[in-house]
Amino acid sequence: MVRGVDGSSMRNITYAITEEKYTLGTETRCSYGIVAYSDAEQDGSKTIVASARDVTSDKERLDELVERCNRLGLSTLHLNDVIEDFLII
Repeated sequence: MVRGVDGSSMRNITYAITEEKYTLGTETRCSYGIVAYSDAEQDGSKTIVASARDVTSDKERLDELVERCNRLGLSTLHLNDVIEDFLII
């Protein structure tokens, strides 16, 4: 559960991988991004609260990052910094 600055409970955030295919001429490229969902709705539906498209073509490596974000309860405030660090490594 992500907590607010004042310690109050916020929405439960779940990170997942998105997949997009890009075609240029006869070549097709697959790219993966990250999406953060909040399951704040009482009916169980999820709302996208943050996303980053076209992060990498390495799905396995991104899957490890997404698993870590979920395990550690990453706040969406830090998602851009985490992605920048991921791309530097």
